[in-house]
Amino acid sequence: MKKNTTLLLAFLFVLLSVSTVNAQAAESIWLTTDATSYKAEEIVVLRLNAASSTPIQGFTFQIRYDPKCLKPLKAVSPIAGMNGLQLPQTEGLVDASFASTTPKSALGVLAEATFQTLGGCQTELYLESAALAIRNESGFAAPLEGIVLLERNVSLNIDNAVGSAQTPVLASGGDTLSLEPTESTNSQGLDWAAVVAVSLLFFVVIAVFVVIILVYRRSLNSA
Repeated sequence: MKKNTTLLLAFLFVLLSVSTVNAQAAESIWLTTDATSYKAEEIVVLRLNAASSTPIQGFTFQIRYDPKCLKPLKAVSPIAGMNGLQLPQTEGLVDASFASTTPKSALGVLAEATFQTLGGCQTELYLESAALAIRNESGFAAPLEGIVLLERNVSLNIDNAVGSAQTPVLASGGDTLSLEPTESTNSQGLDWAAVVAVSLLFFVVIAVFVVIILVYRRSLNSA
């Protein structure tokens, strides 16, 4: 009986060891933060983590947030040589991409994104999408298949009381990306649709004015 118990325990130990190795070897991405409770004007550091046995040459992610509760600041990758690609930012959705000219290990923190709390509220940060990129046989970038998104949601409780607005020290291995919403192209230049509409309206007004003058003169001549 004692021998059978020993064998059973040994079998369970091997089974648990195999399960742990398989769990760690799974290609996965997830979110983490140092805390879930903050005060107003404090900085939230959100980390994008990955576990992949395949070296990568880039990654991308989108994080949805409530602009009434959080203000996105910047994103950086601690992986040396993993440089950021600046993309237009939409209010309510952070969009970041990083790339490297050489393969890099994707085991640990891929990127850190910072947000500033705006006031008292209960909110969340949600991983809308994420992908790891490799270089295929043709030399082009391709998404790594079989990636599982694990912890996609981070709930935050933000107090009305004003806290410390200290800027955290982020590990940087490449470029720092700005995550603040960018203005639309039309707001920076001429809105040509509006220009055309105003021009047409102007010409219509002039044409009506000319017709009125002509009718008025004709009525005078006839009198």
